[in-house]
Amino acid sequence: MNITQEQMDQDNTKSELINDLIAVSNVMEELWHYHPDNPNKKDIVHEYKVLEEIQNDVEREIRELEG
Repeated sequence: MNITQEQMDQDNTKSELINDLIAVSNVMEELWHYHPDNPNKKDIVHEYKVLEEIQNDVEREIRELEG
């Protein structure tokens, strides 16, 4: 079975499109956590504060490692 360059190009394009679709789906899933129509939505202000605390903790640990 010989695969032509055209078939390889189509397969590559299809793979890229599938990867794009997966990436978009992942972003949509993450955004749904905060979407107003989600009855169990997360509080974005609270979640941002949690991320800030994590960031501060990581920065502190880096400073401690640097001495």
